[in-house]
Amino acid sequence: MRSVYCFLTGLIFFTSCYTPRYMYSPPAQNIPVLVNKGDSKLGAYLSTNLSNNNNGVNESRNRGYDLQGAYAISNHLAVAANYFKRTESNNGYNDGGSLDSSFIDYKRNLTEISVGYFIVLDKNNQTMFQIFGGIGKGQFSFTDNGKLNGIDYMRSHQATITKFYIQPALMLHTKTNITFSFSSKFNFIKFGNIKTNYAPNELHYYKLDSLNDGTRIFWEPAFTNTFGFKNLPGVQLEYQFGFAIFLDGRYISHRAFNFSMALLLDVPKLLHPKSSQSKN
Repeated sequence: MRSVYCFLTGLIFFTSCYTPRYMYSPPAQNIPVLVNKGDSKLGAYLSTNLSNNNNGVNESRNRGYDLQGAYAISNHLAVAANYFKRTESNNGYNDGGSLDSSFIDYKRNLTEISVGYFIVLDKNNQTMFQIFGGIGKGQFSFTDNGKLNGIDYMRSHQATITKFYIQPALMLHTKTNITFSFSSKFNFIKFGNIKTNYAPNELHYYKLDSLNDGTRIFWEPAFTNTFGFKNLPGVQLEYQFGFAIFLDGRYISHRAFNFSMALLLDVPKLLHPKSSQSKN
């Protein structure tokens, strides 16, 4: 009976179009503007991949938020933490132009903690370098619902994600309180504790059968633009463009882009604006 079941599910899925099952989505990067001991950052980000519905079809919908914090414990050392949450979906048309009934709903959450080193490279505090290294832990899951050949189906997939990362960044700060940051995050990702009701041939077809086989590597370059206010120290606005580029030979489907906008607060500067200005 098991072999008959695998054959029937394989026949249904393989005669349909291929709708990707995205196993990774890049978070917003935490790039704090730190110059002195006591500098801090609290940030709330709205994140998206800027996709739009097309007659009810959306191949890459991605919405969520990121919460970030950082604190300089000395003039060169800092700690940081990030929380990432996404609600996503995708479906699409097949090669013949008809609508694929597969509709994938995703839920993702991830927490990252890191330790970093930062340094000012010139006397005017306009060129800065920082590098953070950390660990992340979370869970990525999705449900797959559709109708193929008149048969309703439902599949689910759940996995924990553990990541280690290194994130160097070069920052240029202007006299008008605008900072341009160029970062390059390298992620080493391990999937585990996989729970699914996909059949083995379905897992192979969607490139999900070897997820727990070794470490996946992503390179995530990003550009971040942060705006400060001379008359309102401690408050900043920020936007960021980030990309995810797969470097491993064992390919998995993944989101390739993230855009975020944020409100940032530096609490010590908000509470003591005059002392922070004289310090800088």
